[in-house]
Amino acid sequence: VKALNTSIEIILFILCGWKALLYGQGVIPVGSNDYVPHLIFDYVITTHEFYSSSYFKPLTKQQTKLHNEIMRLHNKGWGYTKIHRHLINNGFEIGKSRTTVDSIIKKIKKREEFLSQPIIDGIGSFRVEIKKT
Repeated sequence: VKALNTSIEIILFILCGWKALLYGQGVIPVGSNDYVPHLIFDYVITTHEFYSSSYFKPLTKQQTKLHNEIMRLHNKGWGYTKIHRHLINNGFEIGKSRTTVDSIIKKIKKREEFLSQPIIDGIGSFRVEIKKT
């Protein structure tokens, strides 16, 4: 009977302790009222979203249309000279030099690579530290 009472007391202590923590009634001191245990952990996040970049600036409708047409033709296997000629003949506003298309293709790929970076985060290094109140 003594062991059963002790078990019930422990269970009640745990339940009352969690209730006090959940409802903001403070922290239950362990051993002394001057020192309280704290659960400490590290949250680490690695992301490109904290970096201010021109890649986050949205493209205009005209730029989007031009980029879509360039990438559509590029994915078909067309060279940048042939793409440039096609764009000029179809009324797209593009620079006079054919290498403009090559530069745009490189910038599109760089932009896609930058914006598709994964966001890596995690919680770790859990520890309990006793701190004085």
